[in-house]
Amino acid sequence: MLFDRTELVKAAYHLAFDIHHFRFYARLHKEDRLTALGPAAHQAFLYSLLLHFRVLLDFFYREPVHDDCWVGHFKALPEFAAAFPSAIHAPPVGAREVSVNLNKRLAHMTATRWRERPPDMSYYTNYFEGIEKLIVAFQAALPNDVRQSLDNRLHEFETRYRGSV
Repeated sequence: MLFDRTELVKAAYHLAFDIHHFRFYARLHKEDRLTALGPAAHQAFLYSLLLHFRVLLDFFYREPVHDDCWVGHFKALPEFAAAFPSAIHAPPVGAREVSVNLNKRLAHMTATRWRERPPDMSYYTNYFEGIEKLIVAFQAALPNDVRQSLDNRLHEFETRYRGSV
């Protein structure tokens, strides 16, 4: 599937949701502020963090299936293609397995849940810094109109969540 510039502007707008929430929950996790919320809220925040992480992991590292949008679609924009070479988003070792693991544990009722011990959070957090670097490079490579869509939406979320937790 191909997306035109108008759709990529919309995609960037929607991607902001996952970028913001990944960053928000990752920061709370890193600052160890989730445990103070109580066990149920802590679990909900971790699930949300991992879900947004999974979306970004697949956006940057996994070729699309059906109507999935991924970073490669943005290479239809010549300015982006020049500023964001494929080497930037080559998947690190283990990234595909992390995505599959999250898919089995978060999105589907699979035997993996009871047959395999769940990994600790470091299994996932080891990839957080790489995703953050990709977000920054992605944002910088976007043409102005597409970047503006992403930035405006990120600003909306940052304003809405200011002072939260």
